[in-house]
Amino acid sequence: MIGITVAQADHDIAVVSVTPSLTSVRVGELVNITVVVENKGTNNETFDVTVYYDSSTIKTETVTNLVAGTSTSLTFTWNTTDVREEIYATDKKEKAYTINATASTVPDETDTEDNTLVSPSKVRVKSQYITVIPQSTVDPNLGPGNNYTVSIYTDYNGSDVWSWVFELSYNPIVLEVIEVVNGDLITTDKHPDALFEAGDFNNTLGKQWQTNAFFYYIEKPIPTTYGPGILANVTFRVVGTGDSEITIDESKTKLTGYNAITEEFYEIVSDWKPNIGHILHGYFRNTVKAVTHDVAILSVTPSNTTVTKGDLVNITVVVENQGTVPETITVAAYYDSIDPNYRIATTKTVQSLEAEANVSLTFVWDTTDIHVVGTYSIWAEAGTVPGETDTEDNRREGEDTVTVKAFRGQRVPIELAIGIVVVIVLAGAVVLYAVRRRRKPTPE
Repeated sequence: MIGITVAQADHDIAVVSVTPSLTSVRVGELVNITVVVENKGTNNETFDVTVYYDSSTIKTETVTNLVAGTSTSLTFTWNTTDVREEIYATDKKEKAYTINATASTVPDETDTEDNTLVSPSKVRVKSQYITVIPQSTVDPNLGPGNNYTVSIYTDYNGSDVWSWVFELSYNPIVLEVIEVVNGDLITTDKHPDALFEAGDFNNTLGKQWQTNAFFYYIEKPIPTTYGPGILANVTFRVVGTGDSEITIDESKTKLTGYNAITEEFYEIVSDWKPNIGHILHGYFRNTVKAVTHDVAILSVTPSNTTVTKGDLVNITVVVENQGTVPETITVAAYYDSIDPNYRIATTKTVQSLEAEANVSLTFVWDTTDIHVVGTYSIWAEAGTVPGETDTEDNRREGEDTVTVKAFRGQRVPIELAIGIVVVIVLAGAVVLYAVRRRRKPTPE
């Protein structure tokens, strides 16, 4: 067979990949776009690479004397502030942009189709949002005992803001709320009728709720104010090592406006306005390495495998923290079915189990509770901890089953048994006394 050799072009440049660092951002955030270009020809080449969002230019850079047969990576930074007015002009206050890169044609290049490449990932830019600022904090210096403050912020720039409300959740093993103070969006400096309520928080549950501000009014005109601005500042005390999502409860967080012409109140930002995804959350971590959350049930072992209905069976459950930070874990044991009606005793909680450590828990099963005698499977389940993704090993079935047999005869309750013994003893005493009274004295 005669092979066909395809000659390599002397001059040929190609864009190999276009990769944005983020695919969903709020207006003003920076997106790094990595472009890989390759010299497929046989000569060293100098050329320009330009990156675009849709048809608008982000930046152009020059690659100098790229060696034949090699590739290089370029990083372009897109400041999405450039599209603020465009985003505000849309109904949904967001837009997905196409990112593409083009390498300029070098002299004598004939294959130019691969000089341009469109990224498979679009970048969604959102405005009119409520968010946690800073949106992400990774600082190993913020160990237990330090304070950490976030702002709840909106970029909305209208002048019709009448009220706001938000609720937060956080990991109480790592953070606890110590103070909530008003921001600069609704204040008495803007209007004397402004009222602020710090709400309440529970550092056991990791919840903060009903923090709000509004303009109190008795008669018209109803006051409003303008954004953007800070709703409130929340200060946490760091109490542990690990990470915490700082999650805004989307269903209970709102920025409300008022239209003086139509005399209507309406939602400016909520869980469904302007569009889903306009309430953004925060993240805190004080470890050098990324945190892994993972708990698992290792074993479920009954103390007996054959019992009589009414007997007590000890169920030993071993739970392990397979993550990298301490976790508080809830564990429940069941017979036959993962159903509250078949729960063995009460749910147990392991407080702050260290990473890579395990602990044994004992659940006492009173088999009097079962409805039908027979053979039962034993299960245990650990509740999912915040941030956990590997949940398949959170539930495990014991290797041994427990067979519960019926009574062979009616058992006598211990109280009744004691009563019977007492009656017998008393009856014997009475008989003995009667016999002695009837015995005649012996004559002297």
